[in-house]
Amino acid sequence: MISGMSAAQFSEQLIMVERAGKDALYKNNLNTYNAKLDAYKLLEKSMDKLTAKLTSFDTEAFKGKTSSVSDDKATATVTADAPKGNYELHIEQLAQAQQLTKTYASEDELLPASGVFSIQLGSDPSQRLEIDLATVNGGASMTVAQLRDVINKHPDNPGMQASLVRTGGQIELMMSATESGLANSLTVELDGVDFGMTERRAAQDAKLTLNGIDITSSSNYLENVVDGVSLELTSTHGAGESSWVKIEEDFEGTETAVKDFVAAFNTMLQQINQLTRSMGSSVIEEDSKKDKDDKDDKDEVATTVKEGQIGVLKGDSSIRQLQSQMRDSIFASAPNGMRLSDIGIELDRYGKLKVDETKLTDALKGDASAIEAMFTDAGSYVDRLEKVMEPFTDFKGLMDLKKDTLDGQIDRVNENMERHDYHMQQRYQIYLAQFTAMEATINQLSAASGLF
Repeated sequence: MISGMSAAQFSEQLIMVERAGKDALYKNNLNTYNAKLDAYKLLEKSMDKLTAKLTSFDTEAFKGKTSSVSDDKATATVTADAPKGNYELHIEQLAQAQQLTKTYASEDELLPASGVFSIQLGSDPSQRLEIDLATVNGGASMTVAQLRDVINKHPDNPGMQASLVRTGGQIELMMSATESGLANSLTVELDGVDFGMTERRAAQDAKLTLNGIDITSSSNYLENVVDGVSLELTSTHGAGESSWVKIEEDFEGTETAVKDFVAAFNTMLQQINQLTRSMGSSVIEEDSKKDKDDKDDKDEVATTVKEGQIGVLKGDSSIRQLQSQMRDSIFASAPNGMRLSDIGIELDRYGKLKVDETKLTDALKGDASAIEAMFTDAGSYVDRLEKVMEPFTDFKGLMDLKKDTLDGQIDRVNENMERHDYHMQQRYQIYLAQFTAMEATINQLSAASGLF
């Protein structure tokens, strides 16, 4: 029709020109709203992480205990309830489960075709397993191997294990209690008569003393033997020997909690700084260079702000205000008069919190309760930060409202784009009809002119 284009092609070209302005506007709005939404979600994750660190100060950071044993005779585990102190441990004997065996020529050797085979565990009559040899194998004689399987798979097995030990020519049917201790000794009989098994290992309780107190246990694992302290016994002491179990404050755990808090705090403030500044990729490159140049920052949580997100929230004064209030809340003195600088937490040359580990360790060893008060007493650093972030982190708080608003704006842009697409499709059909009619008229005139 024109320059060799068809009516459809010409219509498409006109529509592309006509819709270009609104397409660009909608795309730009959609990209802006999505970028802001992603930024708020990023900040929300950082707030959640920082909130979790704050919560840990109240529940874990200053309440942990650690344990150590002076040798390898035992291991100790502790909870926060464990009292600090040193305990002298002497292990006289370990608990063990009884083992009985009986010799057979092979695992296929047949047992008596009748009689009641019974195993009694301890003294409780209810802890007894009985097997009627005349019925359990359909009237046929049972082999040693079959008896092993029947015992192990029996639904009424109260706590015993059968196994076969191959000695290189003979078979030993071994019966063992699954639990150690005198209370779990075994009695094996056939029709009420001793089955003739040999005791290879006797049932016995663990015997020990802790700070001179005599203790017996059916197990080598003594749970809560002292409030919050559990022991796993591994070997015995000789005459005059003993181990020392030491329970003390978990300063290392507290230091880790403090450093994790500092990292989370720095990450959040750095993200706010980047998201609210109208700068390009040089901000990320600058921060990355700082982290590489300062070896002490190697354990900091790395920023996750992307290059295209720099400055996306520059118009949000509430986020800037949040950043300012967070800084103010930790620069003031704690209720007990101490400051973060007193325990080795100060600002570095890049405006980030930095931990002097030596100073923090010395402060914890000097007066851990005073440091705990800084973070956990009424009006502490934890309380202040939680109060500052609460309007943002509450259910249906500021962060939820901001995200809901952006979700609504994105929905409206998508709806406008759908209406625009529909309108442009209608315009295309109008143009197509017009140019198709024009093309038909031109073809008719061309055909008519060829007659002259």
